[in-house]
Amino acid sequence: MTTTELSVLLQDGLLYPDAFNSQQNTNAKFPESNSATRVSCNYRDEAIQCGRIENGKIVDKVEEKTTFQCNHGYKSENGINETTCTSEGWSPVPTCTVQVCPHPPDIDLAEIVSGEKAEYQEGDVVHYGCYPGYTLAGPERIMCSGEKWTPPPKCLAPCIITRQQLETKKLLLSNGRRRTVLIQSDQTMEFLCGEHSDLKIPYLIKCVDGHMDLPTCISGTGEKCGRPPTIENGDITTLSLNEYAFGSSVEYRCQHYYIIEGERKSYCYNGIWTNEPVCLEPCVITQEDMRSHNIDLKWASAQKLYVSHGDFVEFKCRSSLLPNSSNNYRVQCNVGQIPYPQCT
Repeated sequence: MTTTELSVLLQDGLLYPDAFNSQQNTNAKFPESNSATRVSCNYRDEAIQCGRIENGKIVDKVEEKTTFQCNHGYKSENGINETTCTSEGWSPVPTCTVQVCPHPPDIDLAEIVSGEKAEYQEGDVVHYGCYPGYTLAGPERIMCSGEKWTPPPKCLAPCIITRQQLETKKLLLSNGRRRTVLIQSDQTMEFLCGEHSDLKIPYLIKCVDGHMDLPTCISGTGEKCGRPPTIENGDITTLSLNEYAFGSSVEYRCQHYYIIEGERKSYCYNGIWTNEPVCLEPCVITQEDMRSHNIDLKWASAQKLYVSHGDFVEFKCRSSLLPNSSNNYRVQCNVGQIPYPQCT
């Protein structure tokens, strides 16, 4: 449209008829606002007519209905995301309010070490610390995401082994002595059989949240054992023999990226091998898996990544995509399985 075709003049979204009528009318002035009509050129200019949507944006329009979307960390009031631009303004008024979380969960035997706030908003992070002697299991920090907190950690209790327990079970510590000891959860301690026991092989026992099954030392018959048992995705570190003497041992190891669980050594006891360990499968992260969830690795770039059991890996959304607020983007590998987050 050329200036000779103009018959109106726009100012601040108001329409002024006959403000100028020709190309020569260069000194046209705006009349009083009560002679104007509020208009807009198209739905993308509705922000000019009705005012911009605070903490949000217009994403679509179908006939008279305008669809808006709140910015990340905000939500539409009452779940309404449609409005209409009228001569009186937006109807209903689009409102985007900040997303907040309740007070962080209380963790037994732990304190919040990052300081507490009166209000927690989207993206806020809280750090926990366990009491002395207790072990933190899970993430040390949680995040406010989608008006709720990501899963909190636990504080696992230590195990206390008394001198009296050792005497009752006829056990010795690895140094051959007896005293009361404290062992943190998920840690192991080696015990030996003491006096009046023919079997003097070490027992490696793990503390699990305050619980520890102590072995009992008994006399053995001296019977020999055959070949040691095989384990999946692992093998013994020495050549296998056809026969092993009573009290003999073999040591196991796992394939690359596999994590060994249990006692590495198995002992010949009365013709039977003690429990052999298992090899826990790693997680394999591929580009195909990440592409199907619209995510990438946050701290690395690789066509294929192996993550050992128990290790954590962190993802991020691909560019221009928004995170799903119900997802945790720092996840843990669990025996070959990894809970991929999703971006939309």
